[in-house]
Amino acid sequence: MRAVFVHTADNHLGYEQYGVRERYDDFARAFLSVVDGAIARDADFFVIAGDLFNKRSIDARTLTQANEGLRRLADAGVVAIGIEGNHDRSYYRDGMSWLQYLSYQGLLRLLNPALRDGAPVMAEWSPVTLTGLYTTLKDGRARIYGLPWYGSSTARVMASFAETLAAARAEEDAAGVEYRVLLMHTGVEGVLPQLQGLPAPADFAPLRGLVDYIALGHVHKPYEMENSLFNPGSTETWGAEESGWERGYYAVTVDTDVAPGEPRHTAEHIINPKRPFVRLGFRVDGLSDPASFYDHFERMVAQAARDHQDALDRKPVVDISMTGVYAFDGAAIERPRLEEAVRERFQPLVTRIHDSARANAWDVDGETDETLQHDRQALELHVLQELVARDARYVPQAEAWAATLAQLKRMALENETPEQIAAVLRAARARLGAG
Repeated sequence: MRAVFVHTADNHLGYEQYGVRERYDDFARAFLSVVDGAIARDADFFVIAGDLFNKRSIDARTLTQANEGLRRLADAGVVAIGIEGNHDRSYYRDGMSWLQYLSYQGLLRLLNPALRDGAPVMAEWSPVTLTGLYTTLKDGRARIYGLPWYGSSTARVMASFAETLAAARAEEDAAGVEYRVLLMHTGVEGVLPQLQGLPAPADFAPLRGLVDYIALGHVHKPYEMENSLFNPGSTETWGAEESGWERGYYAVTVDTDVAPGEPRHTAEHIINPKRPFVRLGFRVDGLSDPASFYDHFERMVAQAARDHQDALDRKPVVDISMTGVYAFDGAAIERPRLEEAVRERFQPLVTRIHDSARANAWDVDGETDETLQHDRQALELHVLQELVARDARYVPQAEAWAATLAQLKRMALENETPEQIAAVLRAARARLGAG
């Protein structure tokens, strides 16, 4: 059997990053470029390993973007198969996710198995019930299984799935199944140290020999292991800290007629077009006054523009972090002047300047500890504001929500009662809106 398929994940349609509409459109353009790549390769099927959408509640325009891509695939005869990621799952009160809606429309085979005693039920996907563990293609010779987001239960469900699959192997072989793909929305422990609670590499061992290709999502950084486990990364830059990763998608060519022991597939990682990010660091140490600061900043930006010529005609996102210790009052720095220096050299879509530099450490007025404490609080507020602003619903009130979260943290550390903390949170929701 010969086949071609495309593996994508973490498309995050609907993400209006930094509150900028153009970034919203960037995520759609990236997804559609993967769709067009699959059609150009005459793919047999197209798998989405979770997080097609950035959030559970989407607007009509986001649904239209997804519909457009899946419709192109359907019109070209490419079967789209997917699973739900943690960003896609419906709210319990809704009962039906938007991916289930697309499945209902016939644009996507959404694999969503029933669990019995914690183990996925070996049932074929049904266009009537819109549920099932697997679907078949290529006259039954290719079988695609799907395990959606299970969070902390992922390793346990994987082990149960391996047992279920091993028990069904003889029957599948007799039915003529030659090649197996497993979709999962999970990472692997150790790929990104800051992500905890993910399955360890050893948790995937029981699946060896039972499936040929494990198609992962969830972690936005691309990686692969032992020519069997593949994670393409997100198709657009979801956070500035990810900008150094060459994310994209996999184009996979399958050939089951090879000699025993030879690879049965070739997976090529394709870098799809995306908005360029330019991340710069600027240390303020040793700059004695604002004039010296501006001079060094502008020279740094000019050099960066020369180093990133390929990004200049594509309106990049420019992200600058200022660190070190000020030798003067940092409040004297005029932020608009810094932004103008960036705009003159880059013509960026977005300019983001983070000031994490500390006040003068050689302060002799006896208030150094107080100053450092103030700086820590400012840094905490900055981090909280960045996290809040990742959800476009909260961008207009991100600063106020960050202050509220910092207040709730302090209340918890000071052993305030849960009732008092809940009252502050309710008041903030009433004042700022819950999104």
